[in-house]
Amino acid sequence: MVKVSLHWIAAFAIMLAGGPLLGQQNERQTVTQPIQWLALTSNLKLNKRLSILVEGHFRQADQFKPQQYQARTGLEIKLNDHFSIMPVAYVYTWNYQYGKQPAAHQNHEHRIWQQVSYKHSMGILSLEHRLRPEQRFIQHHTRMPNGDVVNDGYTVNQFRLRYRLMARIPLNNKTVIAKTLFASAYDEIFMSWGERITFHEPDQNRIFAGVGYQFDDEFSLQGGFLYQLLVKSNGTLQENNLGVFVQMTYNVRWSGSL
Repeated sequence: MVKVSLHWIAAFAIMLAGGPLLGQQNERQTVTQPIQWLALTSNLKLNKRLSILVEGHFRQADQFKPQQYQARTGLEIKLNDHFSIMPVAYVYTWNYQYGKQPAAHQNHEHRIWQQVSYKHSMGILSLEHRLRPEQRFIQHHTRMPNGDVVNDGYTVNQFRLRYRLMARIPLNNKTVIAKTLFASAYDEIFMSWGERITFHEPDQNRIFAGVGYQFDDEFSLQGGFLYQLLVKSNGTLQENNLGVFVQMTYNVRWSGSL
């Protein structure tokens, strides 16, 4: 019964994901599987303008088996009440063989990225637009004729562009302040180019909807349902991953900086 429900919910989420992804899904080998994602986020606030992002992502699939783990950091510059930029940032990614369409090898990844964010409000609704280009250096393995696997290093170079629209609305206050219950949702779409990529249309979509609680100015917790549509680099394989996403945020103010 649960398996049937997942297929129906995944099919509905595909309709929201966009035309190019929907139009070709019947031509691909498609699988549906559960995911369980956790993110721990902190901003070390140096002063009113500068902060350092520190994140850990722990992503599981198919009953808590490792899917992808990440350690992420970057320098954020607040330009004004609406705009912020991250001119330089870095993430290391551990990719695992998981699920019904496992990769041939565990190819980990170095990634350099930048980011531009724009925030604004419509009444009590808060909106954030985020654009993030990424330069990816992915590990490659070669299987030799005798069966041995050789690590060729981080030799696969790819570029990816991500855009996310996120909305948040307070449920028991006029704004999200301390002791506020809020609802949140976002949609993020990805496009990739580079070595070993032959599919040049949007190749990933993440849709989230959930609720959270702002305990005080620095600590919040939110969780909800996440749908991940993932098309592999050759365009013939597709994952419809559906599950839960929990994010805990605790910001730290540098002593005497604010």
